[in-house]
Amino acid sequence: MKKTVLLAIGIWFFLQNAIAQDVPTAPKKRYWLSASEFIFSGGSVKATGGPLNTEIDVNPIVRFTCFFHFQAQLHYDFNKTFGMYTGLGLRNVGMINDLNDSIKAKQRAYSLGIPIALKIGSLPDKYNIAIGGEVELFFHYKQKVFYDDEKFKKTEWFSDKVNLVNPSVFFDIHSGRGAYLRFKYYLLDFLVENKQDIKIYGNPYEYRPSSSKMFYVSIGTTLKAFTSRSSKKAQENIKSTQVY
Repeated sequence: MKKTVLLAIGIWFFLQNAIAQDVPTAPKKRYWLSASEFIFSGGSVKATGGPLNTEIDVNPIVRFTCFFHFQAQLHYDFNKTFGMYTGLGLRNVGMINDLNDSIKAKQRAYSLGIPIALKIGSLPDKYNIAIGGEVELFFHYKQKVFYDDEKFKKTEWFSDKVNLVNPSVFFDIHSGRGAYLRFKYYLLDFLVENKQDIKIYGNPYEYRPSSSKMFYVSIGTTLKAFTSRSSKKAQENIKSTQVY
């Protein structure tokens, strides 16, 4: 996980130098941004299973995904140093676990989330940190089980294999060029203990995760979306000031 964090930080620094955006010279009260992210997720799982249904040594593997993540963020800046944002997000999150030497399980869900966060920093220059929470609805579940060279998969809408609604807390670091680094932790277990359905050639493999906490580190970018009236007026004032 340390290597993953270092990789995410490296990509974040690359993006903030590679992405060029117009930096506003005055704060806008209300405006929209679109955002996307590359997610490096992991987990901490305690479980029983196997033929004797005893404690098993679950080995989590870092999961990388870049598709499909999209957020529409509505920002409101109270002044040059303090603001907030909310919106709607779609993302693909999950975990990969080695259940034993032969069985690997990839379990993910698409979610719709509503965040709310407070921003502190130099908002006109887009240098700030954000602290907030988000509630996500896991509406589509997909599972892939690998046994040696064979793969067994299944998908479900509004599955009972994962907690349907899962709140989280997050911390963002935003650069001046639109790149950001995010740390996120889900407060509830990702998997439902007594609802797992792992099968090898139709034969069930007992797997009961009593704890399955999920977290991720992501690097992302924000871009200008459609502009509200107050934003347009601020831009017009800036342009008129520059002309005269």
